[in-house]
Amino acid sequence: MKRSLKLTKSVVIGALLALAVATQATAQEQPGAITVFIAKKIVTMDPTRPTATAVAIRGQEILSVGSLADLQPWLKANPHRIDTQFKDKVLLPGLIDPHLHPLLGAIAFQTVWITPEPWNVMGQRTPATLGQEAYLKALKTAFAARQKDAPIFMTWGFSADSHGELSGEVLDSISKEVPILVLQRSMHEIYINTPMLAFLKAKGLDPDKYKDHPQIDWKTNHFWEDGMFSVALPYMAGILLDPAAADPGYLKTRDYLTYNGVTTVADMNTGGTNYDLEMASLKRNFDTPDSPVRVRLTPDVMKLATALKGPEAAMNLVGQLKAQNTRHLVFNNGIKLFADGAMFSQAMQIGDPGYIDGHHGEWISQPGPFAEFARSYWDAGYQIHVHTNGDGGAKMVLDTLQALLDAKPRADHRFTIEHYGYADDGTSRRIAKLGARVSANPFYLYDLGDRYAANGLGTDRAARIAPLGGLVRRNVPVGLHSDFPMAPAEPLFLAWTAASRKTMSGKVFSPDERLTLDQAIRAITIDAAYLIGMETELGSIEAGKLADFAVLDKDPYEVGVKGLRGIKVWGTVFEGQAHPAKRIAAHQ
Repeated sequence: MKRSLKLTKSVVIGALLALAVATQATAQEQPGAITVFIAKKIVTMDPTRPTATAVAIRGQEILSVGSLADLQPWLKANPHRIDTQFKDKVLLPGLIDPHLHPLLGAIAFQTVWITPEPWNVMGQRTPATLGQEAYLKALKTAFAARQKDAPIFMTWGFSADSHGELSGEVLDSISKEVPILVLQRSMHEIYINTPMLAFLKAKGLDPDKYKDHPQIDWKTNHFWEDGMFSVALPYMAGILLDPAAADPGYLKTRDYLTYNGVTTVADMNTGGTNYDLEMASLKRNFDTPDSPVRVRLTPDVMKLATALKGPEAAMNLVGQLKAQNTRHLVFNNGIKLFADGAMFSQAMQIGDPGYIDGHHGEWISQPGPFAEFARSYWDAGYQIHVHTNGDGGAKMVLDTLQALLDAKPRADHRFTIEHYGYADDGTSRRIAKLGARVSANPFYLYDLGDRYAANGLGTDRAARIAPLGGLVRRNVPVGLHSDFPMAPAEPLFLAWTAASRKTMSGKVFSPDERLTLDQAIRAITIDAAYLIGMETELGSIEAGKLADFAVLDKDPYEVGVKGLRGIKVWGTVFEGQAHPAKRIAAHQ
């Protein structure tokens, strides 16, 4: 009886396929025709129907999900075609990176990478460089091989804990004629040589105006945090965002996202360098008919207020953004604020007993102005995202949130902590109590756990880097992001780091802070969509949502946590259109 039933199902499915294929030629010619993708397995992230084998699409949206037989009510009544190119693949909702910087990706791809950890971007490998001697040798070699007609030489990845000390004097020893810009690994610091300083002066920078700035060391030509963002960076915007240099970097960033199954990112610093130039770059490179990536815009309102000469002008600009939404560039009331400094340079604000060597963390935004901006956008009903890395920074941010709730309670405010680099369990408890959410960078633990255990935090506190288990146990929605280029823009790898809590050396830190496999996959699909206010449109494969899929060779739920890193991505489907990944080299 079972064998007979199995044969009957096979015959029915075969007949349905044959009938559907026979109508494809005419269906393709008719507007509004339905496309049905057949897959080995569809992992929907919809709890009412967790898996399927067929999905019907009309235009940009999903009509129905299930088996081919389940789809027949739609197919009988409408022209349609069957697409079997994914019959041996697994479809997952289009992966979401809820915190990424297309601008920084474009800048990074303009530079020479000399980093303390190895990288593999679409098959292009960058080896780790460790030690001051090795770093300076690599820097000199890269400078000698530079593109001679480029106006400046740029490199990214310097980290003092791995590469020793750096200064303008050291860079002058490499060249006193060519401007050199060294971007620290966090991209929150720069070192420049004398010609680069002259370049900035020619663009309008007046060192006398900032001679007492606490985050600039004029003796070493070192700018960090606000000293870089507010003082130096605006004078570099023209050259960094020059289309001839920036557009190839933007397009490579876009290709890199498709290579890793990403269909949506949240730009968490829109306008932080130069609003007009950034938006023009995004429109040229992401807002095009062939682009397979959607960008959720999240304006840096404090930087906009500085550029526009006042908070009121910034809020007016932000208030007009939604009316300018396009298919690829979307604003949905999320804004960005910054609290403490970068994780990669140990500039985050850390509570007692502080850093082992006694240095102090930094504020990107001082607590007073931070609270003022937070209140104005809270009162206006915006979703607030806050960059904060240390437990000291999180305390200030949560104190602010408490004050906002006390003065004007808001339901479903989705106040989101971005990064969550280091925190204790009490911080996780407080986040849950206040109804906040967390978008975390789990790569911090993988990359920095071993180093910060030995230098800066000690083993016990390094084990608390990106502590996500205590959040999900308290029902706090958690997403995983890359903050590329802070981490690889590879959501499946990020899911592995959060679910394994392994460092680069293979050690496991605080296993109780792991996410389960399902929690980690949700954190790069439906929960990531929730964090950026797009869960009704993205994050799961179900009727009425946009037809965004990641096309994989294996099912994450079958290979488990250990197998996540080995899954290969064919490419994506973006709003119903297939986009194979561009293969620079064999996928590693």
